[in-house]
Amino acid sequence: MTQTCPLPEFPFVRSSALDADARGIELLGDAPVVRARYRDGGELWVALGNEAARQVVTDPRFSRHAAVEPDGPKIGNAVPDLLISMDGKAHLAARRLFSKAFTPRMVENMRPWIEGLVGELLDQVERAGPPLDLVEHFTAPLPVSVICQLLGVPYEDRGSFMDWTDRMLGDTGYTPQEIGEGIGNLRNYMRDLVAAKRAHPGDDLTTELIHVRAAGARLTEDQLVNNLFLMLGAGHDTTLKQLSNSLLLLLTRREEYARLCERPDLIPNAVEELLRYLLLSPTGMLIRVAVQDVELGGQRVRAGETVAVLHHVANRDPALFACPNDLDLGREDAIKHLSFGAGPHFCLGAPLARLELATALTELTRRLPGLRLAVPPQEVPWKEGGLQRGPLRLPVEW
Repeated sequence: MTQTCPLPEFPFVRSSALDADARGIELLGDAPVVRARYRDGGELWVALGNEAARQVVTDPRFSRHAAVEPDGPKIGNAVPDLLISMDGKAHLAARRLFSKAFTPRMVENMRPWIEGLVGELLDQVERAGPPLDLVEHFTAPLPVSVICQLLGVPYEDRGSFMDWTDRMLGDTGYTPQEIGEGIGNLRNYMRDLVAAKRAHPGDDLTTELIHVRAAGARLTEDQLVNNLFLMLGAGHDTTLKQLSNSLLLLLTRREEYARLCERPDLIPNAVEELLRYLLLSPTGMLIRVAVQDVELGGQRVRAGETVAVLHHVANRDPALFACPNDLDLGREDAIKHLSFGAGPHFCLGAPLARLELATALTELTRRLPGLRLAVPPQEVPWKEGGLQRGPLRLPVEW
């Protein structure tokens, strides 16, 4: 393909987690799939349109396994034996084992506990009184407490694994050595936890996964440890960022928060619209490699070429969503978003994330209808240097 202008640099810069990816959306206006240059000089394809993005994440001719091989593209931090790094029969077998333990019923059984936790946190918020940092007192402790309860992790260890998670999901904020140390520390921590749960089983997902079997098979030690450390790390951080950014957006557009106070029945759909509008997970780094020539969005992707999917841009595709750059908490087709992926790699944690987000919004709007930002939106400090952006603090009053 002949290029008449310099290739855009990938990842595309986002000026704010509350803003659309202006460069990505601009490029989507030209084509659903574009050629780009990674910062190390390598080239790749980027799927921007919803149809193209969905094809990449569901078509077996685009391989995650090939992307994490030793000779694969050096984009992101490749960790073997992760569900998100496997393909085909190997992925199906491992996912079946995880799905036997991490079921929608298990998540639903956590509902009363999560509702109680949200209530306790809001009790503490009301006792502390305004002004108050909502990240410190609510949006951070909620998902951390949930992931500790789910996996049987001691809550007092949260300071360590949250720091390691920051490093694992770091980008420009940490050196490659620091990022590698974060990944290594998380993996070692979970390896020790698995050993402890083998000796002293508990009522938690870690114990369930140690013993789960399907068709006579069970998870290997590396599959168990590596996927659990990903759950511990990325599992709480993505929900923290999504909840923090959702609240910042709603309080910046105060009429939208007031609407949810008046119409709590809208909250389940509002969660989907906020997921569509504010995708924060680093899915752009979950690149794939074509294992044979494929037609994608009008382009010929050759075998061996790298493809990235920008789910957050695909969620703004006017070919699927009417007025896609508008926030519409009543949008009827919001659930068609790609924020949890699609196909074989659809996020196992989606039911838990939805439950946490909906419970948090329901109780906040019920108990604190007067909630508002205590500073102008432009004065809210941001956590920089990672694959995901979110407010470092969220000063509020009521």
